[in-house]
Amino acid sequence: MNPSGKPKRPLGLKGYVVTLAGTALVAAVAGASSAIFGELPGVLGLTVTVATLSAAMAVGLAACLWWWRGIDEAAREAHNWAWWWGGSGGMAVGGVVLLTLMARNEAQLLPSSFGSNPTDIFVSGMMALGLFQLAGYALAWAGWWLKHR
Repeated sequence: MNPSGKPKRPLGLKGYVVTLAGTALVAAVAGASSAIFGELPGVLGLTVTVATLSAAMAVGLAACLWWWRGIDEAAREAHNWAWWWGGSGGMAVGGVVLLTLMARNEAQLLPSSFGSNPTDIFVSGMMALGLFQLAGYALAWAGWWLKHR
């Protein structure tokens, strides 16, 4: 229930599309700004990059809070459960894969798109770990809903 005494209605497809479109727009602006101004030398380039990414993250967090407040208790529980179990499980699996590849010096098994210098490989590893978490989350979320329907 909300303060007016009426039951809370889920945001539905319209709320999802609005949140997704708004977030995509902010991400596009942040990406374009980083591409245009990110190559500026010295402190100015660093400051512009930090400001752009911080503003995009703040808008993204605000969108998440707005969305979270608009979903019902069952959806919140599904997302909490999926992130805890699926995200943690995905991170564990991804961590084992990435640490095994790095500890055994099996760099030749990595796709060439992962890069050849340490910075590129580090960023690729972070992105791969995020994808493992996202995959675990999606599987756990779907499993939660299948179990509770």
